[in-house]
Amino acid sequence: MDTTKSTAGSTTGKGCLVNITLFVVGAIVGTGLTATAAVLLFLPSTTTTSTNEGTPNVYVKERSSLMGGTDHEVWLGRTPDYGHRILIPSGWDNTPEVERQANGVELRFDNGGRIFVPESSYLGGR
Repeated sequence: MDTTKSTAGSTTGKGCLVNITLFVVGAIVGTGLTATAAVLLFLPSTTTTSTNEGTPNVYVKERSSLMGGTDHEVWLGRTPDYGHRILIPSGWDNTPEVERQANGVELRFDNGGRIFVPESSYLGGR
């Protein structure tokens, strides 16, 4: 009686199932690692570079990421983490002069650029 064929056939079936399971687990782990790497590369980091106290407070922030450039933005609000955000155009300096007016705030830049933000934008239209 030849028993090698029946034993070999059952071992091959289990090995195939193990290979498929390892392939699926590897695909899931690989996808997770790729997604994590992509988020870390494109996730911007934010640093507050200057603060101007008043109503509203004016915060200049620098945003940068590993795969992108550096942008500057101005936040108008009560805290540096919540408020009205204005992106500073490329080529403009990142330290605007703040002029508070009765109906809003005007940001003046060295190159002559001006951005006016009405009071309703940062106070929520009281």
